[in-house]
Amino acid sequence: MKLLKKHYKLLILLLICLLIFLIYQTTNSNNLNYTALGDGYAQGIDSYGRIDYGYSDFIKDYYTQKNKLYYYSKTFTQKDMSIEMLYNYILINKKMKAKSTEKNIRELLRESDYLTLNIGINDLLYKFSTTIPLTDNNLDNSLQEIATSFNKLIFEIKKYYPNNIYVIGYYPSSSYSFLINNYISKLNNIFKNNKNVIYIDIENIFKTSEFLPNPNSPYPTTAGYKEIATKIINSMKNEKNLEI
Repeated sequence: MKLLKKHYKLLILLLICLLIFLIYQTTNSNNLNYTALGDGYAQGIDSYGRIDYGYSDFIKDYYTQKNKLYYYSKTFTQKDMSIEMLYNYILINKKMKAKSTEKNIRELLRESDYLTLNIGINDLLYKFSTTIPLTDNNLDNSLQEIATSFNKLIFEIKKYYPNNIYVIGYYPSSSYSFLINNYISKLNNIFKNNKNVIYIDIENIFKTSEFLPNPNSPYPTTAGYKEIATKIINSMKNEKNLEI
């Protein structure tokens, strides 16, 4: 009789341990990988040129607090990143650092569950600096070249990453000329028109100068990046195939 009671207690203890383990596995999956790609906005450059806490860092914090995040990378972000540069990185399967633990870009894409992308403003600025004369027709042709390059980049990313690509748009800035600011909305339309991405419109966030204290810089404050992150996270929450 004592032996049966002992076995019974042991069975109860095992069941409790199993229940605790299942609850832990459900609430602490820690199996999501998040990658940020792109230019200075993706890198988190602030209004005074410092690499600070960007929107991808706030997204990382969100999933960490939810006990969902396993791996986060913004290795492939840099201030001068252009569409063609990122495209070539994927073609050559670039590894940004020589460390053995550093992942190459295709490996990152294959393993990612979430992907945000800021790209295109450097391409627009370059076109404005090299297009002569700056006629509407010439600029529209340059914009079409950017659209072709962007669509080619998304196609290449999709070879390795099948999930949603969240592309963050741009906003006018006092640091840009009036003409460039007029073309930013056209650049954003390139992202909107690509059916393989989810476009994140952030122009309304920066209607006031609250998050843009430096008139000579297009980059926002940390608080501005937090607002961008909130908008991206809300978009992710709306996707039926993502459990957040």
